[in-house]
This record gives sequence, structure tokens and C-alpha cells, in this order.
Amino acid sequence: MGFSRLRSNKRLRMAYQAALIAYLGFVNGDMVSQTLLVGWAQNGVAWRFASGLVLLTAAALVLPIVTKRNIYCQQLCPFGAAQDLLKHRVPWRLKLPRRVRVLLELIPALLLAWVVVVAAMNLSFNLAGIEPFDAFVWKVAGRSAIAIAVVGLVASLFLPMAYCRYGCPTGALLDFLRFNHRSDRFTPRDGLAVALAVMAAAL
Repeated sequence: MGFSRLRSNKRLRMAYQAALIAYLGFVNGDMVSQTLLVGWAQNGVAWRFASGLVLLTAAALVLPIVTKRNIYCQQLCPFGAAQDLLKHRVPWRLKLPRRVRVLLELIPALLLAWVVVVAAMNLSFNLAGIEPFDAFVWKVAGRSAIAIAVVGLVASLFLPMAYCRYGCPTGALLDFLRFNHRSDRFTPRDGLAVALAVMAAAL
């Protein structure tokens, strides 16, 4: 879907996204998240018990580097698919002032910094509570994950892909890995990545 013209077929894309939400979201609960990445970093990768999720995560991390595209966020994330299905469902759009957009765009990076602090200092903080992905497993999901999911979906009606753009630390991490037309220059994104690495080393 991500590497062909099939993504421009609206009906096929909607069917694919519905299947993605149902299978990877509600049935398997297989999603790349900060909880998953930090857990594997601290306790080892679950090669034997979650080989499919390991391959999915490897693809999510490698493809932005080799294809210049964040394929996981665009084509494989169930919550991203849910937001995409809600686009253009209401006739109103919320247009944010530029200053507000700039401030909101800082949120994923700040959340990533918090993840680094939690992981490096081994704090007893539930990282699942800063992302909405656990809401797919609603019977065991925490209130904060469910609240973020609900707010993110409602916001996406008026701001397309609102959570992806203004709230997702995992998406921000994958975008850090993605090559683009400015990859040969030192940008604020690179500065943030260096700052996070220094902070992790210092902690």
C-alpha cells in the first residue's frame, strides 16, 4: 500500500485501514510505542515470544532511513489509520495561529525528552499513559491512554491527524530517522536529537 498507487484508491485504502485497526489494533494490540521500545531496551527484545512485533518494529525503524518515508506512521499505525478515516467527516476546520502551531509541535519532542529521563533513571512512571495505543486493549488500558485516544480522535475531526502532528513521541522518533531534503544540513531537529543523546548519556 505504501509503495504503490494502491494508496490513491480511496475505497481500497479505507478497507485496508479498517482491517488495520481491527487486526493490529483490537485483535493483536501490536503497535510500536515508547513503552515497547523502552521495555526492550531495559529488558531485552522478545525475539521468541513476539517475533512479528519485532519485525514490525525493525521495519518501522529502518524504512525511514532507507526510503526517506515514515511508512509506519503513514501506513501501519492503527491509531493513525483511525484519525485518517475521520478526516473530512465534519465541515468545520480549526485553523491555528502560527505561534500556537509552533508550540504544539514541541510537545512530541518534550515527551521524547521525558521518555529518555524515565528510561535512563529507571523511574516508576507508566509510559503507556502518554500515548493512546493501550486504548485498543481497552479492558486493561489506563484512564490517561483512553483520554488521549478520545481527545486525539475528536481533535482529528477539526485538525486532520491532530495527534500525529502535535502529540505523538513515537512518530517524532521515527521522523528523526527519516532522511529528507535537509538531511545534509544541521537543523533544529538534529540539535534536539543531539540534546536527547547527551541527556541520556548524562543520566
